[in-house]
Amino acid sequence: MEQEELHKELSEDEEKSRIGETDEENEQSDSMKSAHLSDWQRRHEELAANKEEIRNRIRNTQTGNVTLHPAKPQPSITDGDMSVAVYARVSTKSEEQVSSIENQTLYYSKKIEDTPNWTMQKIYSDEGKSGTSMKHRTAFNQMIEDAGKKDFDLIICASVSRFARNMSDCMNVIRQLKTKNPSHPVGVYFETENIYTLKEDSMQSLSIHAMLADWESATKSSRMFLSYDQRIIMGQYPVSDLLGYRHTKDGRLIIQEDEAVTVRFIYMAALAGYGLTRIAEILTEKKRPTLKGRTEWNAGMVSSILSNERRWGDLEARKTVVVDYVDHKSKKNEGERVSAYVEGHHEGIVTPEIAKAAKLAVTSRATGYSIPDVRVICSGGLQGFVSVNPCFSGVNRDMMKNLSRIAYSDEEYAAIEQEARIISGDEHCKVMSMDFSGYYVPYSAYFIGRDTPTLTNSQSRIKFNSKCLERFAGVQFVELLYHPLLQMIVIRDSDATCGFNIFTDDGSTISSFSTKAFCQAVYEEMDWIQDYSFRFRGIMRERGSHKAMAFYLDEPQVVKNKASQKAAESVGEKQAELSSRFIPITNSELKNPSETKRRKGSLYPIRKRRDSILDSLTYEDISGCGTLVDNPVIGTIPTRQDILDEIDDLLMSM
Repeated sequence: MEQEELHKELSEDEEKSRIGETDEENEQSDSMKSAHLSDWQRRHEELAANKEEIRNRIRNTQTGNVTLHPAKPQPSITDGDMSVAVYARVSTKSEEQVSSIENQTLYYSKKIEDTPNWTMQKIYSDEGKSGTSMKHRTAFNQMIEDAGKKDFDLIICASVSRFARNMSDCMNVIRQLKTKNPSHPVGVYFETENIYTLKEDSMQSLSIHAMLADWESATKSSRMFLSYDQRIIMGQYPVSDLLGYRHTKDGRLIIQEDEAVTVRFIYMAALAGYGLTRIAEILTEKKRPTLKGRTEWNAGMVSSILSNERRWGDLEARKTVVVDYVDHKSKKNEGERVSAYVEGHHEGIVTPEIAKAAKLAVTSRATGYSIPDVRVICSGGLQGFVSVNPCFSGVNRDMMKNLSRIAYSDEEYAAIEQEARIISGDEHCKVMSMDFSGYYVPYSAYFIGRDTPTLTNSQSRIKFNSKCLERFAGVQFVELLYHPLLQMIVIRDSDATCGFNIFTDDGSTISSFSTKAFCQAVYEEMDWIQDYSFRFRGIMRERGSHKAMAFYLDEPQVVKNKASQKAAESVGEKQAELSSRFIPITNSELKNPSETKRRKGSLYPIRKRRDSILDSLTYEDISGCGTLVDNPVIGTIPTRQDILDEIDDLLMSM
């Protein structure tokens, strides 16, 4: 009982204590609210006082003896006397556009004359100029320059689109005219839109019209692209006048005989070995006019005519495409838009064969006559060898294989092909000789020394060492013979008809020749790695006063250089092994190094067969010419003498 009473008393005391604490907290909260309310009231009263102070200051303002100067009214094109310039532009030089610009000139001349406060200063006009750029608008740029000199007060233009179709250019020029001379701003009045740019509210309206002109230009460009696509697809190809041709309304090109003389001379002179600069000099001396009447020629102009397919009767539509309609930037059409190439579209001034040969002549590095004869030896010890100037760019692998085949019957060629497969290791040796079948002879490359005549073949050049040239001392020209199946090159003395010069005019030797096309053909046939160069030992044979030297292409010494070192390291080989046959030297070996052929020499029957070819060479074999054939890469072209005779006739007619 006592415990219950004690518990009750404690509970009552705790309750009183809590009530006391709550009362104290409530008092503190009321105090804080009161303080906050007082702060808000204070700031409110200060704000109200400030406002009242402003009102009183305005109410009590004294004007006194102040004289007001009101702003000038908005500028107008009829205010005061004005010196006026006119700008007119048309985008093409067609008859309709010429009429348009003349009408604009007459119209504004009369308008200015009939306006009392206007005086005509100058009319600026651009014909055949696009409004999307200011780069080539000579009259427009001159007008802006004259405006900066305060030559006039006002420019009148028919519309915003005539002034500029590029929004950025339009707005920038307008600002420049207003601010370049702040004391003498020049305004532009666009009659169609009724906008005068010196008015304060003009810029917003002008920006809208400038944007519409820009948009219209972009839309027009897209329409032209689509129209061009449709015309090409329907076979309606665009044609235009060019030197040697005039076009008709129905899209035909008609030869202009007098101008065609110039074009034909360019092609025939290129065939005869004339350089582009020399051709240009002759045309300048003869005062031969270009399409636009110029009589000064340069190498670039000659090259342009040589590369234009319309001169040999073909037509290529849309060679380039515009990638930016504002800057008129264009690039070669690489499938971005529809294009077409039409063979035999019209009568050519020259044949396609002459045109192709002329272009190859220009790109070749051959000395003398740039289109060398191609010959095949059809009989004798050098049967199947192809004679071609290695400096000429009009050769390739298939061409030389097809020409070599001409010399054989089907049975003979099949036997040669089998022998070629054995040489390359693609087929095991069958009994080609009853003696020493299956034996190997060391590669001739192992016997290359300082006194050894050699030929070095890289992917773009052939080079004879000094010992090789010494063996041909007294020989002016040498001829290169190549057999694509037997994998042999033979060099023999020759004349200017079949050979190329190994001496300069002062008598010094020429040891290195640019032979990119020929070397590429050999590399493809041999499957050689492009990064390597290869050196071969020459084997000399003489018959009377004539000499021949043979090189076996399957017995190379790999030349040490940075490129070959890198190629060897890519398959984990050491530099010391570069002169060895045991490293990958063909692309197929490089892809599969484990299959690299480990032969230490050439098969004895094959070597014996080759040596027998050299040993059996007769005086007639070394000295005789092969059978002249058409170069299949080019086709039939006039003979050298016919070309020279025609050049003389063309020069006489100029």
